[in-house]
Amino acid sequence: MDSGPRSGMRVFVPFTLPGETIEAEIAEQRRGYLVGDLQQIERESEFRTEPPCPWFGTCGGCQLQHADYAYQVQLKREMLAESLARAGVRDLPEISSLTGLPFAYRNRVRLRMETRPGFAIGYRQAKSHHLVDIDRCPIAMPLLQNCIAAVRALGMQNAVPADTQELEIFTNGDESELLLTLWTGRQLDGAFYADFFAKLQKEIPQLMGAAVALNEKEQDRVPQSLLLWGRGHLRYRVAGRDYSVSLGSFFQVNASLLDRFVGAVVGGESGDLAWDLYAGVGLFARALSERFQHVLAVESNPSAANDLHRNLQGTSAAAVNSITLEFLRKSTRQKTKRREPPPDLVLLDPPRAGAGLEVCRLLVQCRAKRIVYVSCDPATLGRDLAALIQSGYRLLRLQLVDMFPQTYHLETVATLQR
Repeated sequence: MDSGPRSGMRVFVPFTLPGETIEAEIAEQRRGYLVGDLQQIERESEFRTEPPCPWFGTCGGCQLQHADYAYQVQLKREMLAESLARAGVRDLPEISSLTGLPFAYRNRVRLRMETRPGFAIGYRQAKSHHLVDIDRCPIAMPLLQNCIAAVRALGMQNAVPADTQELEIFTNGDESELLLTLWTGRQLDGAFYADFFAKLQKEIPQLMGAAVALNEKEQDRVPQSLLLWGRGHLRYRVAGRDYSVSLGSFFQVNASLLDRFVGAVVGGESGDLAWDLYAGVGLFARALSERFQHVLAVESNPSAANDLHRNLQGTSAAAVNSITLEFLRKSTRQKTKRREPPPDLVLLDPPRAGAGLEVCRLLVQCRAKRIVYVSCDPATLGRDLAALIQSGYRLLRLQLVDMFPQTYHLETVATLQR
């Protein structure tokens, strides 16, 4: 490709590593770059390793199993720095790293299922709706892998309810309890599901509860609940604190990192008032309540908000059932009228879309002394950090948390001060 309209364009080839000499075919042209299909590796990187998963490269779940784990972390540090620089965030502090187990770390997995004409369970193939049939997942915790095998065995016996489309399984840190959710295309008699759950519990005694939901639209990620079987929550202990986490509530997925992750986020912060925005079930708010006189924890998801109220009982923290944006608009108006002092700390852990520019603008108006921003997407983090820095905040600390080993996803903890 020495000439022509695509000459000089960058080419990205999945499942390769920097420094390798390869042969690839151009498969796709996107805005500003090309995507190639790997044909042959002529010279391998010294950091290339043999993937332990037999479905790697076909399954769309992992992208980096072919790289030595320490090198994966190095690549992610470079990706984070490049992404922030592209967003206009300059003079970055040294990026530290927090890592845990490279495999068997996930406490939650969500899989597709097909019940006819034959049974299959697994993840979607990359860039496809095709189901990759698996009998285990090396990044999942052992109990989850055992559960996958048990569901597969029941499926081969036609014991899985027909029209089941998806399965999510979630375990706590010591694998003593398990929750399960089924998504189905049509409602069946509840006895069918109860029979399946009872059979599965015989194989997996840790199964505490399960739910069935109707997946009316493929894009609907909050489907209609049809049935609850057993207990609707599990108990999860993190850094010496006990949490109740219900079916439908978000919780961090890397069991091997959670204790140290909470410490990395909360750090040595202390003071009179802290806000925990996008608080979820209260993972950080509980820790903040031991360091601050007053903590307001803001959450809008109904399931997580109920857990948040329960988990903050007996602490100095108060749960606020609100969308973060609405909470900040109201707080800004009140502070202007009453001349209330600003919070000593604002901690925010937004979804992948990030906080957004209006939330950042309101945070600046609230004049928080310090901000700890937990992000799962470097691009939206860069956008929001750039806005906060332009408004007078200074980036003090940047830590990469490898919450998702073997994938290109990463978590970041950024600390800012006025």
